[in-house]
Amino acid sequence: MELLSRDDINQLVNQRGKGHCLSIYMPTQKGREKAKENSIRFKNLLNRAEKQFETTGQNSQELKRIMEPAKKLIDDSYFWANQSTGFAYFLSPVYSTYYRLPVEFEELAVVRSSFHIKPLFSLLASDGQFYVLALSQKDARLFRGTSVQVEEIDLSEIIEKFEDRFAGELPEQYLQFHTRAPTTGDVRSAIYFGHGGEIDSVQKERLLKYFRFIDRELQDKLNQTAAPLVLACVDHLASVYKEISKFSLLFDKTIKGNPEQASAQDLHAQAWEIVKHYFDQKRLEAKARYQELAGTGKTANTISEIVPASFHGRISDLFVVPGFQQWGLYDPESETVKISEGPISGNEDLIDLAVAETFLNNGNVYAVNKEQMPDQGPVCAVYRW
Repeated sequence: MELLSRDDINQLVNQRGKGHCLSIYMPTQKGREKAKENSIRFKNLLNRAEKQFETTGQNSQELKRIMEPAKKLIDDSYFWANQSTGFAYFLSPVYSTYYRLPVEFEELAVVRSSFHIKPLFSLLASDGQFYVLALSQKDARLFRGTSVQVEEIDLSEIIEKFEDRFAGELPEQYLQFHTRAPTTGDVRSAIYFGHGGEIDSVQKERLLKYFRFIDRELQDKLNQTAAPLVLACVDHLASVYKEISKFSLLFDKTIKGNPEQASAQDLHAQAWEIVKHYFDQKRLEAKARYQELAGTGKTANTISEIVPASFHGRISDLFVVPGFQQWGLYDPESETVKISEGPISGNEDLIDLAVAETFLNNGNVYAVNKEQMPDQGPVCAVYRW
């Protein structure tokens, strides 16, 4: 599983203008018995993409070179057995990357002058991504969740870095803490927390050292996701971690008790009860702003208005339905929008274009279903001015 951050979105957006870009989204299933099915689905989408490339006049030898990284994945059974719920793949003449993500994407293969990023916004902080850090005397686990999915993130690399840096300073009896690598079941040693609810000064100092380290490393690993973090641990560990943490969205409310025997699903359910109001409130406040300002000139619900406004940085809140495309062309010099009936050579999804520009100008993007839209239609916006 890969983590998705704002930096990742920036990299995808910044590939615009560097050649034709292929974006693939597809649902996937975990396990060896589903590997073949995942592989076939990906191969079929690549075939659809190649037909789109042909309409661009792409040289056949150059197209073969561009598609080579994608074709190599088709027969990698281990890769396709180790999937999440959804798979996103991006390829251009100079760039390629993929993400195994906890969301069930609709099938899509699109070749345009920029990457298609709209479906990814269902995983950014504005639409329900959060983390759970489960700490106990014997274990440390990190989970990433959305409203409907949860996955464990391997912390063994962080623990290795801690041991390399601090193991020589700690007595052997304190190197008894463990963290698991979720994909393999491996167990490796790390720092020991201490027994019971009382922490003496020596134990607390060691605990503070470990927590400071892991807090810094987690922030680097999660890299600007701006997603909430919920602790799952006994009270005395929570108080120490909160004392040193620099996470701006570390929730004060915790999942109480020893989480050693708690399943990922149990932790997810309890964490979602803690964070769901945060996500609902932010989106609902933006929706209320739209409905309050509708008719005042500070909102828009047509793509011909929204695209130019997104380029000028006017949009504070943008609502989109991820599975809906509005094809056409935008000329930034004349600020004119030309809408077409469907995908043809040279045009692009104008809603996706508005999403990218709103994101680049630090606006909020809410990828929601039709029932959650503040107005009819697949896109609407609140203006800053």
